[in-house]
Parts: sequence; structure tokens; C-alpha cells
Amino acid sequence: MRLLPAVAVDLRLAALFDLEGVDLTTNQVLTLSVVATAEDGRMKAGTIARRLAISFPAATALVDRLVTAGVFERSRGNDRRVVWVSLTESGQELAARMRDGLASRIEVALDGIDPSSQDALLEALRRVAQFAKRMGDLGSPKVAAARTKGPGVSSDGLPL
Repeated sequence: MRLLPAVAVDLRLAALFDLEGVDLTTNQVLTLSVVATAEDGRMKAGTIARRLAISFPAATALVDRLVTAGVFERSRGNDRRVVWVSLTESGQELAARMRDGLASRIEVALDGIDPSSQDALLEALRRVAQFAKRMGDLGSPKVAAARTKGPGVSSDGLPL
């Protein structure tokens, strides 16, 4: 468990994503990243809150700041109660810059590593991603409901 604080201290999102000169907080960068990966290019604030494991008011505040920064825009669907959040053109350019910066940095970092070590690193990262997904799933309403039902639930509380 000592690895996590070390990774957290060494993880500098602005440098990782090539965001020099961009005045966004870490949480705003994460929010941008979540919306940028939405299948249809838009997302509701409640979905953002669930994906980032934050409260709805916190997600709304992040969206407000990103709208003010010109990164996000809001729109209403057919149901006027539903507000969608999507990237502006500036937000799309910033998301592309983030993706390109990350890909470039990964390429440079892997350049000096032999292929077998690259494979081992890739497998370790897949396991970390699976672990993160399971941790996120543990807090989901579907999993919480399944845990209370009994049959069809694994020993760690996840649905079978």
C-alpha cells in the first residue's frame, strides 16, 4: 500500500497530458477527460458525478467552471428537464491535445524499455484498470442492491 502515495505524489496531470499554460485544476482535467470519452459526445452532470465518484453538487460546480472557461457547453434535450454537457470546439481541441500529449509521453517512456518489460508493464496496468473498475463497481447502486439479495453474488459482493 506504500506504492499508492508514491504514485499519487509523482503523478502530475498537467505534465502527463501536455497542459502547460492551461489553467485547469486536476478535477477539471478529469471531468474533461470523462466527457471527452462519452459515446455520443455528451453527458449528464449526474453521470459525470457517478463516473468520478463525487457528489452531484460537486459535479455541477465543475461543469459550471468548465462552461465559464469555454471548455463545455450545456444543451437541453427533448425533455427540458434533462441538461446535457458537451465539449465546445475549444474543449475538443484541448481533449485532443491531452490524448496526443499522453500518447507522446507514453511512447517516450517506453522507448528505453525492452519488449518483455513493456509486456509486463502493460499487463500490470490492465490489472490496475480492472482493480479500479471493480472498486468503482463496488460503490454502484446495482452492486449494492445485488449484495442484499444473496443468491448470484460472489464472495466479494459483486454479481455473478
